[in-house]
Amino acid sequence: MRVKAEELPISRTRPLPWLYLLSSEFHRLAAPRAARLTAALLPVAVLLFGLSKLLLHDGDTSAAWRTADERFTRFQEDAARYDLPTNAAITPRFFYDDPRYLMEPLAYGDLRTLVTALAAAAVLFGIFAGGSDWASRIMLTLAAAEPRRGRLFGTRALLVTGLSMAATAVAGALVVPLLLLAAWTTNGLSGLDGTFWNVLAGIYVRGVLLVGVLALLGYSLAMLTRRTSTALAVAFLYLASADRLFAGRGPRLAEYDMGGLVHAVLNERPVIPLARSECFAGPGCEAVHVDLTIVDGLLGVLIYLVPILALALWRSTRTDIG
Repeated sequence: MRVKAEELPISRTRPLPWLYLLSSEFHRLAAPRAARLTAALLPVAVLLFGLSKLLLHDGDTSAAWRTADERFTRFQEDAARYDLPTNAAITPRFFYDDPRYLMEPLAYGDLRTLVTALAAAAVLFGIFAGGSDWASRIMLTLAAAEPRRGRLFGTRALLVTGLSMAATAVAGALVVPLLLLAAWTTNGLSGLDGTFWNVLAGIYVRGVLLVGVLALLGYSLAMLTRRTSTALAVAFLYLASADRLFAGRGPRLAEYDMGGLVHAVLNERPVIPLARSECFAGPGCEAVHVDLTIVDGLLGVLIYLVPILALALWRSTRTDIG
């Protein structure tokens, strides 16, 4: 049964039953049309993303090899025409682009792409969930109905985090079978051993956790600023200023921008120590991300979250609502 804010019993002595409060807050989050539309379109977007792999790949390797032979022939002709040095190690395979959807290793990157998109959406969801009731001043009614404001803050934070994690879990569970279908139809299922599934499951679990943490960050920013538009601006400035703060502080600290941390959390490859890497600076280093481990990435994201969460909780429980 849907519970409206004005129907909540106002009591300064007896707090609302927690399940009653949880149900009320859930219905409040699901009430906006945009929220319902997003929930309906998310599975469709995930299905389209997975099915796109069927359209972008095929199993006709013979045509790909013919193209590779043609490119190799042109390469040899150009080398002879311009008297360029050649290398015996360069063969037609050097020009071959496999048209199949190879589940290993392409599934790693596709799952990481999906989780990264959901992580960005989770920040926005958290901001709108935390800031929408301040402009309309509905928060005054909610605080009167539930005078224990820490309980109200925590309940909505739990819902925002839990719903974001659940959406990510469902999206991952939908996309993996579609990737398997794309690999099966293009004969790209080789290499699917226990190691592959362990790595893929690790990316999946860490992705669910990461999305929940970032949704909580967005929610905390909105509850701290008490305005959706301000929270959006502060989120951008907060992440951008942190990027500038860590930049130039050494090769390790330079990777503590949010993009680097997200990549570290979702990275499926073994970490190469920076001292033994050929990467020193520039976009190549950011892409390879050779220095931060998964644990570093998780701790780094928490470094962004904890101070904002603490300030938001303090302001919600210790200052006037108005």
